[in-house]
Amino acid sequence: MVDTPRATAALFSVVLAAGLVACSAAGEERGPEADTSQGSSETGTGGDFTQQNIIITAVCSRGNDRGGVINVDGWNPQSWKHMAHAEFRLPETAIVEYDKSEPNTAVRQLCEPDELPADAGDVAAIRSLFDQDFTKMAVVTEDPQTAATHVGYVDRSGRFTDLTGNEGFGNTPHEHNAAFSRDGSAVWFTYEVTDQPGISTKDRVASRALAGDHKAVDQLEVRIAYRLIMVGGTPSRAVVASSAFLSPDGKRLLAEGRVLDVPAEGQGVGPDLVEKGRYVSCGGVGWLDNDTVLCSEDGRFAALDTASDAKPGAPIIPSNDYSNHAMVISPDGQRFAFLSENGAAKDYYLCDTKPGSTPQKVERTGKFSALGDAAAFIEWR
Repeated sequence: MVDTPRATAALFSVVLAAGLVACSAAGEERGPEADTSQGSSETGTGGDFTQQNIIITAVCSRGNDRGGVINVDGWNPQSWKHMAHAEFRLPETAIVEYDKSEPNTAVRQLCEPDELPADAGDVAAIRSLFDQDFTKMAVVTEDPQTAATHVGYVDRSGRFTDLTGNEGFGNTPHEHNAAFSRDGSAVWFTYEVTDQPGISTKDRVASRALAGDHKAVDQLEVRIAYRLIMVGGTPSRAVVASSAFLSPDGKRLLAEGRVLDVPAEGQGVGPDLVEKGRYVSCGGVGWLDNDTVLCSEDGRFAALDTASDAKPGAPIIPSNDYSNHAMVISPDGQRFAFLSENGAAKDYYLCDTKPGSTPQKVERTGKFSALGDAAAFIEWR
């Protein structure tokens, strides 16, 4: 059973984590928060992601069967020196790729071989799998016998903590879209409410705190729970959207091409609220400043002032026939990273946000060369 909170202010005060049944695999447990030691890579690069002016990437390495490893790395955007590293070993029961629409998890955007996490919407969802400094990662697991899906998290030591726990006799849990609040205090997720076996009547959003008994706290009813994204701010906010970005001052949201004021603390952001936002005349992929968004604009990118009804400005990059996908924007809004596809060739670029800028190709040398084509640039801090 999921309890309705006594005060809606609890909505944005928890973090996300993904889990499975407590007895499913070695190293899995249900109980106090697992060890969150920094850890280090084999090359000696530490796990300190508190550094400023680094670009953070995530890459999925699949195992022979199920499970896999998610590698998170920090890079200096000028020299591409390797600055930080953490890895998260997924339990064998983790949902990594799936041939059905459910259970859903942003891990699929990283690990499914036919899907490339190439745009800002995917990046926002992937970033929501982790806490602020990448000490824990949210996971969705599935019991192969009962098809129950749980939420939980793994830490850098590889320990998995199931937050859903043993369901006992009753309704089989189907918890999806696990995501962490930035402060790491809770895992948010979506779940199905059914009137009879196998028939879903509605979806809801809930959270499970890492501390205490992890009891689910119901937060919000939604029509469709395709994706759950946690955006920054204090506390972080849950948005049910295919993409969501918080303005630098924390006052407005860009979600699915619409701009809306951030609701009062304690109010969730579901599709109905997003649809009431003001539509912007381009594919917005993030904020350059408190009033200006970066638009995809036919792959050439442009800036749009959301404070007026103006059209996007002049193109940022030269005319080209590539397929270009913006990923992350620098904290000062002066530069952005994008992936460019030209036939079978795929390359990463950095570019200024001023019209008429020339993109700079990121040369794949040193440790950066090991990332391959399927890396997601998930944050620039």
